[in-house]
Amino acid sequence: MMRVFSLLLPLLLLAGCAGIPGTGKGKDVVGYDRQVNVIDTQYLHQMDRTMVGDPELIAYVQGIRGKLEAAHGEPCDCVVLVDSFSGYEAYSISTKTVVVSAGVVAQAGSEDELAAIIAHELGHAYSWDAVKGMVQDASVFAVSAAGWIAGAGGYSVMLEDYIKDVSRGLIYKRWNIKQETDADLFAVDLLVKAGYSVRGLKMAIRKLAQYGSHAVPPSSAEAVCAAGGQQFDDKRLKACSKVWTGANDSVYQERDSRLKAVLVASGSLTKDERRRALGKAPPRFASVDYLFGMNQLVATSAATLRRGLARVERTPMPFSLEGNVSVTNRLAMAHFLLGNKEKSDAYLVRSFLSPNRTVWTFTQYYRYLSSSQDPDLILETINQSRREVGPNQALLPIEAYLAKRYKLPGILLETTGRCWLSLVGDVKTLNLCSEFEKRADAGGRAPW
Repeated sequence: MMRVFSLLLPLLLLAGCAGIPGTGKGKDVVGYDRQVNVIDTQYLHQMDRTMVGDPELIAYVQGIRGKLEAAHGEPCDCVVLVDSFSGYEAYSISTKTVVVSAGVVAQAGSEDELAAIIAHELGHAYSWDAVKGMVQDASVFAVSAAGWIAGAGGYSVMLEDYIKDVSRGLIYKRWNIKQETDADLFAVDLLVKAGYSVRGLKMAIRKLAQYGSHAVPPSSAEAVCAAGGQQFDDKRLKACSKVWTGANDSVYQERDSRLKAVLVASGSLTKDERRRALGKAPPRFASVDYLFGMNQLVATSAATLRRGLARVERTPMPFSLEGNVSVTNRLAMAHFLLGNKEKSDAYLVRSFLSPNRTVWTFTQYYRYLSSSQDPDLILETINQSRREVGPNQALLPIEAYLAKRYKLPGILLETTGRCWLSLVGDVKTLNLCSEFEKRADAGGRAPW
């Protein structure tokens, strides 16, 4: 650790002096015709996801949004982000931000299918569904993930259920069935007005249903997770990931009922509108192809992971993904699981120096900083985390430890107050704060 930190220190000092962009309510991002809401990008970073900064991809997706807005006759005053997730998924963070995954763009068989997914999410945005629903807190997942990477193991949890469950637990619990149905019906009307085929929506519903069809029954997951004490094998980690994230409580609407509602709504369309043919597939983007290729890191054994990692690393990383911490985080994680510490550390350094880090990145970063004996650098990093991921429960116990051990009075006052506020509804974080602070008082290392 000290070897890596000695290499990092000069670069970290420069990064701290440079500052972090993106403070305030919105920020201008190259390729977007509107400001991107900073709080929404922080929410992405809490889920270990990032925006894909590919200008051609951004322009293409915003073009679809603009076409749908024009057909609706009223601007949504929102942007459509593409996130780094390589699975098939879309969601709305707020009325200002719709997100489709790189995996959706990679797997869409037609522009109509991609437009259908965006139209559905615009239905949530126009209806202000994000305001009506309670935004889920990402901290439960993030704290658990930090524990797994510390040495619990489990290839499929870390690289497959790790990502799937957070989306089920933190995104899809936000909507109720009626809101989902209304968004589908809104999409039917909007697609027709914009000249797209309703068949694209049907295809998207089928694919989303397939993606969400692997949930473990809640009672079974809870029983498996509760058994075994502190011992974790792959099966138990899978079960616990579903319990900790609330994945099995998510609203994944049943496929046939969604398709039936769309079919009924299509009955009011003209014959030509119902039979409108699907258009061409979306263009190919190097960033999307690379991110989709990272599905090769989904593995249930070391041998499979090693082969997949070798194939990913043989592919040149597109320039548009340079500095994207979702990529370097996953590569670091894969090498860590395979015992390749030097390569894992090299990817972590790249993540640490990015201006758009995630909760997971900061968790690992604080490990290195705890050995630095540099209170000023630690203080600057905590302030950077506030700007990049926002005040986050997952990082709270670690920051409380650092504030107490390195005598940062302002941060200590804030973290102490937030830890005690956790007594209401988040006792787990309060207990973690207490444990971390005991170590700090004793002058010991944090219980990573």
